Amino acid sequence: MRKWFAVLALVGLLGASSTLAQSCLASAKANGLTVGTSPDYPPFESLDKDNKIIGFDVDLINAIAGELGLKVSVIGQSFDGLIPALLSKKIDVIAAGLTITEERKKSVDFTRPYISGPNVIITRKETSGISKLEDLAGKKVAVQIGSAQEKIASGVKGAQVKSYNLYTDAALAVNTRQADALIVHRFVGRAFLKQYPDLKIVAELNQVDTGLALRKDCGDLRQAIDAAIEKLEQNGKMDELATKWFK
Repeated sequence: MRKWFAVLALVGLLGASSTLAQSCLASAKANGLTVGTSPDYPPFESLDKDNKIIGFDVDLINAIAGELGLKVSVIGQSFDGLIPALLSKKIDVIAAGLTITEERKKSVDFTRPYISGPNVIITRKETSGISKLEDLAGKKVAVQIGSAQEKIASGVKGAQVKSYNLYTDAALAVNTRQADALIVHRFVGRAFLKQYPDLKIVAELNQVDTGLALRKDCGDLRQAIDAAIEKLEQNGKMDELATKWFK
């Protein structure tokens, strides 16, 4: 009799363990996908006149969700809080024009890259003498807190790094002469140039890859998203989104 009780107890434990260890993909299918972003990085993500989050990343994650049959909720917050929110399971995915770096790979997993391009240096049109990274020595360089560009600026000996919560504030600082230069992804830089005609791109820097970030224990969800991205690349949808937001 005790043997049967032991078997039943083991089955019960296995069932409980299976419930607790529900895969990230199964959880997303059951509860929807919560996506975190920082809507101050056009054209990847920004706020429209109605304070609705829009941008390439929003369209991309919705297209991915369509392929996987998932409901999506996109929430905005500060950029430097995105990875902590992911690790504490407040969100399932980061879609924020996130540069794939070796440092970030230590704490999160990335999908396959969906955008590649260089970082650039932006100054006011009246500014001279800046044509490469080393020329930022002695200059006030605007970046966003926690960004890959902040790390680049911090590596320039003598640069005065000014970090802002929002990249839109960093761009405004250059436009209003509170900073001398801005380091940002080229696609984002082009968006800021449309907003501030007195700014210009003076140098292209390193090529970077951009991806979505997930927790390391969500390999099944990452694989599903990777497959969806690949399909969007093959069926032309990715090109449509790139044309819409980046051209």
